[in-house]
Amino acid sequence: MKKLILLMGLLAGYWMAWAEQPLTKADVRQTMRRVADWQIAHIAASPHGELNWVNATFYLGLSRWAEIAEEVNGDDTYYKWLCRLGRRNYWQVDQRMYHADDVCIAQTYLDLYRKYRDEAMWIPTLARTEWVMAHPSSGSFALDYADASTLERWTWCDALFMAPPVYARLYALTGDKQYIRFMDKEYKETYKHLFDKDAHLFYRDHRYIGQKEANGEKVFWSRGNGWVVGGLVEILRVLPSDDKKYRPFYEALFVELCTRVLELQQADGFWRASLLDPDSYPSPETSGTGFFRVSGKFMWIRGVKVVPLSHE
Repeated sequence: MKKLILLMGLLAGYWMAWAEQPLTKADVRQTMRRVADWQIAHIAASPHGELNWVNATFYLGLSRWAEIAEEVNGDDTYYKWLCRLGRRNYWQVDQRMYHADDVCIAQTYLDLYRKYRDEAMWIPTLARTEWVMAHPSSGSFALDYADASTLERWTWCDALFMAPPVYARLYALTGDKQYIRFMDKEYKETYKHLFDKDAHLFYRDHRYIGQKEANGEKVFWSRGNGWVVGGLVEILRVLPSDDKKYRPFYEALFVELCTRVLELQQADGFWRASLLDPDSYPSPETSGTGFFRVSGKFMWIRGVKVVPLSHE
């Protein structure tokens, strides 16, 4: 189970269950703590390696909770846990040089670096990203899991959560435009190949283009678009608010996606696995719903302007 999605899905379910009752910030924090503690207690049972993207998405969610726990209660337990994790792995990212999933963990490392300014925390990330930028792949966007070269670019929509925020963070931390230029170029290639301008949604990958659901609609995956929305939040959190060259594209895409997604929410407050054919998959889809709901807690739409939560 994708652990960041589990965290968000549980919270989404919690909000729905208590929709008829007053919900306080303390209630939400208590639930977040319980989920975080459960995940930490059971992470050794994960079949995935510590650097794998499945666990890396949990670490990113945990780093958000660590910030809240320290700010509200002076509790640095979760930051200490993440630092032990990083030191145990010598702050390495995963093995595949180009694969977006394998740098996802760097988002957490860079957030820790921003807090502690320990050079060891980001040296392996710098080495990986600089190598990739110096040796850019020309791999095909025709994703084929039997051909590893088709996974060298961001050829599936989930990748827009995994890798671009790493480069955005490096740009924010260093001011070096090579990071944002690379991110922007690669992101827009994925956008060009996978974004349907009529439906205002992302295909999961090129294999779904032209396919139809039972009701004749195009195939758009709820959680896949959730990954994109979540990735946009991470990018917009760190890009300078006064950036006029790069930020406007990501703000506009965030608004476009969220406007469309809001139209597709079902009466019970959830989304379905197939965004345009909810009847084919009638069960509430908590992972996509978690992404859409939690992403909206960080940023929201006012007309066509995206307002960072911290500016309120």
